[in-house]
Amino acid sequence: MVVGSNPAAPTTHGESNNLPMDKKTILVTGATGFIGQKFCISAKRKGYEVIALSRNKTYAKTRLDQIRIISSLFELQSDIKIDYVLNLAGQPLVSGRWSNALKASFISSRVDTTDSLFEYFRKKNYYPEVFISGSAVGYYGPHGDEYIDETSICKESFTHKLCSLWENSALKFEVLGSRVCCLRIGIVLGKGEGALKSMVTPFKLGLGGKLGNGKQWFPWIHIKDQVDIIFHCIECKEISGALNSCSPNPITNGEFTTVLGKILSRPTYLSMPSFLAKVIFGEMAKELLLKGQRAVPVKALDSGYCFTYNTIQQAIGEIFKN
Repeated sequence: MVVGSNPAAPTTHGESNNLPMDKKTILVTGATGFIGQKFCISAKRKGYEVIALSRNKTYAKTRLDQIRIISSLFELQSDIKIDYVLNLAGQPLVSGRWSNALKASFISSRVDTTDSLFEYFRKKNYYPEVFISGSAVGYYGPHGDEYIDETSICKESFTHKLCSLWENSALKFEVLGSRVCCLRIGIVLGKGEGALKSMVTPFKLGLGGKLGNGKQWFPWIHIKDQVDIIFHCIECKEISGALNSCSPNPITNGEFTTVLGKILSRPTYLSMPSFLAKVIFGEMAKELLLKGQRAVPVKALDSGYCFTYNTIQQAIGEIFKN
């Protein structure tokens, strides 16, 4: 059976202010991460019942005030029905220099969690109305200057393998009857967390600069739009499958460096040569730092989503407005 119905009409202008007609329950994995925490807070404010699944309850409580936290699915009472699942659990790709063991951990931390969720609902003999799972624009592999939408072909790379396995695990929920959305997320920008957290200090010290030649694409998204797109996926029945979760205006690493330096009033003369990045970061440099995807959110735009932050100047300006 389908658990409940959609809480509101599709969101067309960023975050909806409409509360659900009746309280719906959202289960969130990866809730202590940057996206997960912001989403949980926003969902609670909107009137949803939010349950965060986290192995470390003590740490989760410091991040998720007034959010119910469980460390196992078996802590859910039998009378609780999960209407929606947001599945963001996964070891960060910047956990260290990539080794075969670490890459295997990246895969298992995503796929095993998703498979466990599937088995839980299969055995309970019911399913969430919508299952939203994380992925990344790295799914497409390297494409140079080519524009990439959700129909673009993929090129072999570790990030493609990782995202493909994760998405395939999530898509098993379609067999149960859930509507599945796989968010191919870009670089999420927000104050004090995410990608900017490690960038701001060097830039403020005048040590900021481009990576390599700076021509690699930087598919970014402001944290507010990232959270709002998740709600849009919940509310818009027409959306399913892969969805590029990134700004409609991707920029290059060099352009991003210039904008960030200008807003922080700091020089950006320094740069890290490609060979040095490869020496320091190894395969991670080749996959994440020196290559990017010129991804555009065609499906989100076609389904009526309107971005709050369309340009990098708007996004960075808002983040550092004070």
